[in-house]
Amino acid sequence: MSDEALLPRRPTLVDVARLAQVAPSTASRALKESPRISEETRLRVRAAARGLGYQPNRVAQSLRAMAAPFVGIVVPDIAITFYSRFVKGAQEVLEAAGYQALVLNTEREAGHEEVALRTLEGHRVRGILLATSRPDAPEPHIPTVYFDSLAPGRGAARVALANAQGMDLLVGHLAAHGHERIGYIGGPPTFTSGAERLAGFRLAAERLGLDARAAYVEIADSTWSADSAGAAMTRLLALAEPPTAVVASGDTLALGAIGACRAAGRRVPDDLALVTFDDPLFGALFDPPLTALRRSDHELGRRAAGLLLASLAGGNGDGPAELRLPVELVVRRSCGCPAA
Repeated sequence: MSDEALLPRRPTLVDVARLAQVAPSTASRALKESPRISEETRLRVRAAARGLGYQPNRVAQSLRAMAAPFVGIVVPDIAITFYSRFVKGAQEVLEAAGYQALVLNTEREAGHEEVALRTLEGHRVRGILLATSRPDAPEPHIPTVYFDSLAPGRGAARVALANAQGMDLLVGHLAAHGHERIGYIGGPPTFTSGAERLAGFRLAAERLGLDARAAYVEIADSTWSADSAGAAMTRLLALAEPPTAVVASGDTLALGAIGACRAAGRRVPDDLALVTFDDPLFGALFDPPLTALRRSDHELGRRAAGLLLASLAGGNGDGPAELRLPVELVVRRSCGCPAA
C-alpha cells in the first residue's frame, strides 16, 4: 500500500452537504453567506463543516476569480507568417478587453477543424475567429467572425484582404512591362482566398486583353506547398509557348516557383518575371527581391477581433459585416524593374 493511500481523505463539499442534509449547491451558498439561504440552514451547514474539518480550496477559488473569458482562434497553419501576424493583432485587441485567446491549428484538414470547433465549444469560449477549411460546414453555435477563408452568408462578420484588387495590381504591373502571356500558380479554389485570387487574375487578364488560356493556370495542393508550386512551374515552363511572367498567389508558392526556375536553368527576372500576392517576411532580401503586395495582416487581426467583441456586446444588429482591407503594390526586382 502506498504512503498516499494511508493519508486521511480530506472532506469535500459533498461530504458537508450530505451531513447537513442539503444539496451541494445549497452548502456552497451557505458557506458563502448567501442571503438566499435561511439562517437555520446556514448554521447547520457551518456546523457540519466544522465537525468534518472542511476547508475550502482557496487556490481553486482564486483561480476561478482570476480566470479571464476566452476566445478561440482557428487557423490552418500558424507557421505561415500571415496567420501568426493575424493572431498577434487579434490578441492585442482581445487582451485589452479582458479576453484570452486559445489558438488551434487545423493543417487545412476538415476533420481537424471539426475537432477544434468542438473543443472550443466544449471549453465554453465566448466567441471564435475562424479561417475555415470547410466553407459549407455548419456555423458554430457561438458568435463567430470568419477571416481569410470565408463562409458566405455565415458568421457575425467576415474579414479578408482585397483579393481581387490585389490580383488586378499584380497583373496590371506585369502588363505594363509588356507581358502578354502571364501564368498563374494559386491555391485551391475550395478556399475563398484561392477562389477570389483566381477570379481576380482572370478578370484582370480579360480587362487588359491578355492571353488567358487555361494552360497558363496551375493550382497547387491544399497546403499551398512550395513543392506543389515547383511542380506547377515546371509544367508551365514545358509548354510550347510558356508564359513570360507568372503570378503566384502566395509567398510559399513563389518560393517553389523560383526553385523550379533555377532547376530548369531559367533566371528570374531575366528569363521570366515573377510576382507574388503575399509579401514574405524578408521579401526584400531574396535573390531577386520579390515584387509583392504589402498587406496589414496585423491590422486584419485587430479588425476581426473588434468585430467579434462588437458582436459579443450585442452589436452587428444590421447583419453580418464584411470588411476588405486594401493591399499595396511593392515593386522590387523579380518583375524586371531595376533595383530600388
